[in-house]
Amino acid sequence: MTILRFDDNRGGLAYPFLPNELQWQIVSRSFDELRTGSFGSEAALNQIFQADPPTLRWVKDDKVLDLHVPGTDTETFLSRSGLQLSLHKGGYVLSKRLSRVMRPFRYWRFFDEDEVTIDYNALLDEKLWDGSGQVSRGFIQRLTDSLDLDDRHRRELLHTDRFEVTTLHAGGQDKGHVLVVDDLAVDFMFPVNSAKQELALVDGRLFIGLHPIHSEDQMCLDIQSIINLHPFFQPEHLLAWAGMESALFLEGIRNGRLASILNRLYDAESVSDLDSLSNWYVGEYIASGGSLMWFAGLVKAVARQHLKRLGSRASKLRCPAPGGRYYIFPAVVGNRNVPEGHIELDPACATAWVNDNDWLTTIVDVLGGCDGDDAVWVMPFSDVSDNGGRKLLIWRSPNQLGEYVVLQPTDASHVIAWDVPGGRQLSYPKMQSRLLPNRIDSVSYQYGELAEASDPHRTNVSYSAAAMASTIQRAAANQGVLGAHCNALMMCKAIYGRLPDQLPATLEAVIDGSVKTGMDLTLVKQWNQMAITRMVEHGQANGNRAMPAVLRDRLPEWLRDPAAVATAASLRRHWLDTLTMALEMHREQYWADVEALATEACPPLALFEHGRDWLPVGKELRNAYSHAMRQAIGNSSDVEDADVLANDGTSPLITGFVAARAASERFLQQWPEQKRPFALLGAAAYLYAQGPQACPKRGRGGEPVRDALVWQLGAQRSEGGRESGIAHQMLAALRHIGLLGEPVWTTVGAVLHFADEPSRFTAGVPVRLNGVWLNWLNATGKRPYVCMSDVPLAVRNRAKARIADCVQDEFQGMLLTTEVTDSNRVVTRTPHGNLFGYVQRDHELAAIRHDQWRIAWAHAIDGNVLAVLEPAL
Repeated sequence: MTILRFDDNRGGLAYPFLPNELQWQIVSRSFDELRTGSFGSEAALNQIFQADPPTLRWVKDDKVLDLHVPGTDTETFLSRSGLQLSLHKGGYVLSKRLSRVMRPFRYWRFFDEDEVTIDYNALLDEKLWDGSGQVSRGFIQRLTDSLDLDDRHRRELLHTDRFEVTTLHAGGQDKGHVLVVDDLAVDFMFPVNSAKQELALVDGRLFIGLHPIHSEDQMCLDIQSIINLHPFFQPEHLLAWAGMESALFLEGIRNGRLASILNRLYDAESVSDLDSLSNWYVGEYIASGGSLMWFAGLVKAVARQHLKRLGSRASKLRCPAPGGRYYIFPAVVGNRNVPEGHIELDPACATAWVNDNDWLTTIVDVLGGCDGDDAVWVMPFSDVSDNGGRKLLIWRSPNQLGEYVVLQPTDASHVIAWDVPGGRQLSYPKMQSRLLPNRIDSVSYQYGELAEASDPHRTNVSYSAAAMASTIQRAAANQGVLGAHCNALMMCKAIYGRLPDQLPATLEAVIDGSVKTGMDLTLVKQWNQMAITRMVEHGQANGNRAMPAVLRDRLPEWLRDPAAVATAASLRRHWLDTLTMALEMHREQYWADVEALATEACPPLALFEHGRDWLPVGKELRNAYSHAMRQAIGNSSDVEDADVLANDGTSPLITGFVAARAASERFLQQWPEQKRPFALLGAAAYLYAQGPQACPKRGRGGEPVRDALVWQLGAQRSEGGRESGIAHQMLAALRHIGLLGEPVWTTVGAVLHFADEPSRFTAGVPVRLNGVWLNWLNATGKRPYVCMSDVPLAVRNRAKARIADCVQDEFQGMLLTTEVTDSNRVVTRTPHGNLFGYVQRDHELAAIRHDQWRIAWAHAIDGNVLAVLEPAL
């Protein structure tokens, strides 16, 4: 159960029909959460029906949502809000209309009816304009001027050329996408009869809500697309593209040129994406001018985003590919000239423009009944099967086998340029269209007929929470059917390379039944169970038809073991399992490369200088953090950094991070507020002065410095997101000593500003040099000592004190030469050839990167030296 409240922090978003003075809350109950037996069981449904009577109740996807307004019944709420509800098409359709307005908006306003002109134009072809409309730029300006927006959100609203729109007025509800045009004589134009009658606003007001639409020139293929478009997408392609992405992330992190990798993580034109990035402490760090190579934790935090894009589990497989995501419109909506068989990508309005006749005769039917508010994936390629001609493959998600269209780009079409390592770009990779599966309109499937939902509340029934009972029962009965059907179709394509000739319904019909109409999907549910059972049985009888291991956890529990036995007995490994194993190996190699890169991370010298006097305090803070982690999870060595919490929500880890954060905050609160930045700088200096951490698996290399302490996230908010944490205090500390500036977010579009160039600060290499006091004593004294134990205590103490005196003056800038001794130890020597110190084992690989170094910073501990070395150029 999830509860949304009136006083939740929504970052500037609001529920227009639910003002805060109502002190409302929305309780969301998932059928899956309530299930005690089969879906739709009486026990599960009774938990919904026996809940406190809500003010409003509606269904959305697999959830029942109850609005509670204290002291307000349904009739009173509807009267006060001006809403009028109709069940003449049933509770499913009404729920869809309610869901459209009972959600948060940023750009919205109520107008008087005579303030906004809407033209329902009878001259517009309803089939071409389905889900489409136009809005005048003048209206966008009026709306912008009437809202209290900061510069970034104001600019986004004024410069977006395509919006998702929701209107509500006495005539009903309009929803879809609208194109912004300069010369429209009215505020909005839609085709006639586009207003939905199930929900209306009858108090003389007119509601307008807009959501900016942006395209993206990047994509990750989901497992359904990978299977349905195989063998067009070969495993070799997917592995090569994944390798390019990994190399791009590593290259960008190392050299400080972040444009390419940040473009993979957020949409530069979307303020909502930008807000998410700015709320992420790493995003703020980058925007403040920081280099990722200053801190190992930040190297891994950004590198981990690539792993997220590859999916966290085999069954959630995703693969990056050169392509993008656009929103489709027939050319007439924008008065464009697109020849038949062509497509024109237009990122300025996030649109893929297609020919009107193609739309009417091919595209809508082939792409599963798409309309003007649908998104499509776009894959540009050079068609080897057609003399290298440039083409664009488009499809939707979810998709049925064969639901795709191949079109040629117009001369004016935008070219999607996919950044690859080395500063190069890939625009039209070589592919073979002949390897695409048969398009769906060239295959004859026999589809069954779905029954109408048994919903008695369809006509002449006033709305009430009780009247939604039959809708809820139908939604519960249909819950999970769509996902199971997609799984069954995927498995069938993966095993047989095709679908059976007879199917229970089109995928479009199953989708509509699940989220729009509430059609009775019992036939589909029965077919799903029959199909997957037969596939598993066939795999048991014929090893060549065994279920791919990667799809096994999409089966019901009772079929997984038989499927696993069949897969294990098969002599043939499925291409999907081969791909998954190869990608897993790639992930492991990528993360090993990330770890190796993170070992090179080192803060600028200014941090060490400002943190020198606070090293003991930093050590105490580190001890408090580590003690809390050990008590909570036993061994903090398993924890890499705070970002792990976002990927692994296991209870011990959550407990460990919460305990460590509390211990760290208690420690910092001992100090006056103006001293806390120095405590954090001291902790960072202490951590990095120790150098790479001991790791038996890595031998001489050691592990990257674990700096999770200074990058701890704030407490989790109940409504989502986090409070400002120690990570943000660390950012402030770095600003305090001049290493970071204020974050810069440009006002020329919603674009993150950062220095896309190597940092002006050069990070050194932290190395521990042992035995320095003994080597100094041997070089300056009359008697050489072989063993430390041979040195008298008083002499030993004087030597160690002398080293402590030297670290801040005589050792600064000293030239050191590294060499490997006959006993296979890495040592450093002074310019006179005297032995200076033995490099600690875990730091040897770092120390031999160069033959000569200069000591940039040093600190003495018991006669040994913690040094930051810079290459002697």
